Amino acid sequence: MKNNTVSIIIATFNRADLIGETIESVIKQTYQDWECIVVDDGSSDNTEEVVQKFSEIDKRIHFFHRPKERIKGPNASRNFGIEKATGYYILSLDSDDWLLPYHLEKKIKAININSATVGVLSKTIMVDNNKNEIKKETRTFLTNNLLEDFISLKISWYMHDIIWRRSFLNGKILYNENLLKMLDRDFHIRRLAEEPKLVLVDEYLALYRIHENSNSSNSDSKVAESRHNAIINILDALDKEKKLSNKIKYFLFKHQVQNLVVLHKHPKCITLYLNLIAKTFNFSLDYLKWMLKLGLGYISFKLTNRGLRFVQ
Repeated sequence: MKNNTVSIIIATFNRADLIGETIESVIKQTYQDWECIVVDDGSSDNTEEVVQKFSEIDKRIHFFHRPKERIKGPNASRNFGIEKATGYYILSLDSDDWLLPYHLEKKIKAININSATVGVLSKTIMVDNNKNEIKKETRTFLTNNLLEDFISLKISWYMHDIIWRRSFLNGKILYNENLLKMLDRDFHIRRLAEEPKLVLVDEYLALYRIHENSNSSNSDSKVAESRHNAIINILDALDKEKKLSNKIKYFLFKHQVQNLVVLHKHPKCITLYLNLIAKTFNFSLDYLKWMLKLGLGYISFKLTNRGLRFVQ
C-alpha cells in the first residue's frame, strides 16, 4: 500500500455527460499523489469511453465494471472500488460533483498532524449545473456527541466531505449494498458509532450538484421501504454496540413517521411500523406525540390520500 496515495472512488451510472467534469476536478488537485478508481454500475451510455480517454492520458485513472455477481447499485460499486484501491487514504466521490483544487492538499496536511486522526472533514457548497451557488452547508462541524448529533441532523456532511485512513476501514462492513436510500448516511452512522478521531478543515472544498429531479425517487414505495429497513439496521447495529440512546430512538422514529407520506402506500406499512415501534418505543411525551401523529396520519392518508399536516 502506498503511504501517501489517496484513492478516490467514483461509482457511476449513465453519467457520460457529467463524469468528465468530476474527473477534471481530480486532475486539477494541487496534491498530486492520488489514484482515481471509477467503477461503472452497468451504464448504457458511453461512460466507459469517456473515462477511458482520461485513463489513456493519465495512468492514475482506472476504470472497472462492477462484477456481475455483485448487487447492482452504487454501494456495491463503491465497495468494489475500495477493494481495488492501493492508497493509504480513501475518499468517495459522486460522479457529478467537483473537488476544489486544494481539497486533497489541505486534508492530507490535516490528517498527518496527528497519527490518531482517522478522518478529516471539510464543507460543501450546493450548486447548479453551471456551478452557481444555491446554498452552503452550514451544519458541518464537530461536537462532543457526533453520533447523536449526526443522526438528529444537528450536524451533517456529504460523502466527499470526509477522507479516511484506509487502516481504519479495513475489515469492516462498509457501504450496505442492499440499500436504495440512505446510502452514505448509513455508512457514516456506523463509522461514528466507533467514536473515530476526526478533525475539521473549516473551509468549503467541494461542490455538490443539485439536480432538478434529485428527489424524484422519494415517491417510490420500494425506495421508502429501503430507507425504513436502513433505519431498522441502524437501530440493530447501535443496540449491539450499546450506543442506542432514547434520543436516537426518538429521532429515528420521528424521521420515519414523516416518511409515512410515501410508506402508507406500501402493502406491509403496518408491519413495517410495528417493527419500528418495537425497536424504538420509550415512555416520553415527545415519543407518544409522534405515535399519535402516526395513527392520525395513517388514517387520513388511507381515507383521503392526504394527511401531511399530521406528520409534519
